[in-house]
Amino acid sequence: MADEQKSTAKDDDGDFLRLAHERYNSGYERERDNIRESYYDLEFHNGLNQWEDEARRVREGRPCITVNALPTYTRQITGDMRQMRPSIKCVGVDDNSDPDTAEALSAVIRYIENRSKAQSAVYSMAADSQVVCGIAHWRVMTEYASDTTFDQDIRLALVDDGVSVIWDPDASDLARSDARFCFVPVDMSTAAFKDRYPGKSVSGWTTNYAYDAGMWASDDHVRVAEYWFKKSVKHRLLLLKSGSVYDLDDPDEDRAAENAKIAEEAGARGEIARQEQRTVDEVWRAVISCGEILEGPERHVGRHIPIVPVIGNEMTIQRKRVRYGSIRFARDPQRLYNYGRSAQIELTALQPKAPYIGTEKNFEENEGLWQQANNANLPYLAYTPDPANGGSMPSRQPPPQPSVALTQEIALAAEDIKRTIGIYDAGLGAQSNETSGKAILARQREGDVGAFVYVDHFTYAIQRTGEILVDLIPRIYDTARTLRIAGEDGTIEELAINQPNGVAVEGAAPIMNDLTVGSYDVVMSMGPSYTTRREEAREGMRELVQSAPDLFPAIGDLYVQAQDWPMADKMAERLRLLAPPQIQQQIAKESDEPPEPPPQPSPQEQQAIQMQMVSAEAETRQKVAQAAKAEADAQKAQIDLAKAEMELQMAGMPQPVAPQHQQRPAEDPRVDQVIGAVQELQAVVGDLFQMIQATPAPPEMQMEPPPDVGPPADMELPQEPPQGGFFVGPDEAGQPPV
Repeated sequence: MADEQKSTAKDDDGDFLRLAHERYNSGYERERDNIRESYYDLEFHNGLNQWEDEARRVREGRPCITVNALPTYTRQITGDMRQMRPSIKCVGVDDNSDPDTAEALSAVIRYIENRSKAQSAVYSMAADSQVVCGIAHWRVMTEYASDTTFDQDIRLALVDDGVSVIWDPDASDLARSDARFCFVPVDMSTAAFKDRYPGKSVSGWTTNYAYDAGMWASDDHVRVAEYWFKKSVKHRLLLLKSGSVYDLDDPDEDRAAENAKIAEEAGARGEIARQEQRTVDEVWRAVISCGEILEGPERHVGRHIPIVPVIGNEMTIQRKRVRYGSIRFARDPQRLYNYGRSAQIELTALQPKAPYIGTEKNFEENEGLWQQANNANLPYLAYTPDPANGGSMPSRQPPPQPSVALTQEIALAAEDIKRTIGIYDAGLGAQSNETSGKAILARQREGDVGAFVYVDHFTYAIQRTGEILVDLIPRIYDTARTLRIAGEDGTIEELAINQPNGVAVEGAAPIMNDLTVGSYDVVMSMGPSYTTRREEAREGMRELVQSAPDLFPAIGDLYVQAQDWPMADKMAERLRLLAPPQIQQQIAKESDEPPEPPPQPSPQEQQAIQMQMVSAEAETRQKVAQAAKAEADAQKAQIDLAKAEMELQMAGMPQPVAPQHQQRPAEDPRVDQVIGAVQELQAVVGDLFQMIQATPAPPEMQMEPPPDVGPPADMELPQEPPQGGFFVGPDEAGQPPV
């Protein structure tokens, strides 16, 4: 019975391997030409094989110079891609999603990218291969956070040989999201294979496939392939009236048991809206060699094959898929350039140096020195004058002239390289025929547009990575944890996920940043790096401050904080203390902190304030007295005028008619000035009292209130009319006064 079970298992393994190799063969046959050309592009870009074997045989013994100009152009494209820094953002797509949780999910993705060094070790390296040969790959993998914990982390890793990855030939999506299988081959030495897979055979599996010969096994290497495939299974899905969906056949046993309990309770309450069985794709993984299953198969926790392709230019022509990068069509111009430079150097080297022309008599006495003239750096050359040539000294012939046609051919080859890649001198930073800055920017923009297909497909690959991460994060980061998140500006913050927060309601406390609830989608944010945006912000604030200096008190702290000076943060904090009150209130509101109380005056300042108050009060009293005296003088003048009018009436003389403006004594304008000064001083005194109200002066510094300062003793204040005085108005009986 045991032998029968072993035989059945062996047959199953044989069927599994047979299907795997059939799939590998189908994918390889469709990608055979692309794989061959992509490897050639990588070698050519790095200066290898730029001379074909036939050309070298023809030029045997002659110069074969390689002047590799291609990396200059590819670095221009990949440099722009490095500066753009695509960013993955999460947004909710159902009622269970939460904006704060979406932000937390975006922060976790940023945490995964930072711990994986994705910008420098994954994305940038893949971009280099994508631009050069048209394809690259990276992967999303899980691992334990350390050797002493059960917590798992997600990491991004580059696929070293991204050209060799084989996909389902029927997949049509640019990111191969619709593929049913994928192979990631790795070639390792025979010794490494035996060490990693002890007891496994390195001999090839007997098949009828031509690609097996020398590809999967040889004397010095063994090919091992990571085999990802999807398997369709039936799952029972439950929809509640609240809109929540639960998978009763979830591969996670704990989650499946929890969902079954929820379904039972919802059924008892009559909250089930719908239940059906649906076909779901499960992702499985195995590691195979040519003849054995080395690992697995085992089910992957996510719903997506965690391999991400980065495609350059790709087009399908009938059943043939053509893929290439920026080097494919620049290979021939580069060969022409190498050939032209080699021929030019050969022509120059083969031409002899210009000889000296003279008679035999000129050289016969110093023949040894003249024979060394073209090889040695002699300080002088002696010659014998000959009457036959009029005693003239020997002279050189003019040097050979370079070939004009060959020089033009080299220049045309250089221009052909630029045309095939789509980047010209302005895009490389070199001076060209453009003179204005606007024209240079326009030419650079043309080069960027010509290479934008790489940026677009690169962004699409990162978006696909975000979709895989959004699916994996709730399954991996499903416990209460605290992660150290690096923000866009490089600051490190702690993020608590899946942790109870607040008071428990009905036996369960609300969960803060619960990543296991809700559905989220991915959007991309493209733009320059944080450093570039900071430089642009600093330059914009500088121009704003120069054009509107009045705004500096309101934004001075932000302007200084954006600088790269030493102690810029401390300078910004001090400038913040000088900001207007409403700005300080806004800062306190944003930081959830009460505004800082104003600094208390020192004892010396308090004494000076009290002396200033005493002086101000004395000045106020003096001005009040002056105002009273002015008013008394005005009333006395009015009385004198009335008395003079009465005397004239009694004497029977006509009463002089005063001008309209003198019929009634005008008020002294100094009165209004004094009243205004008094009000202003009262406001100043009130402000001073408020400043010292919080902190009273020490007892030894308190002063007695000054004595009341009244009007001068010799001042005449208005009193009752003197005896015998006359009043202008009629008496009580209404008769004029006598």
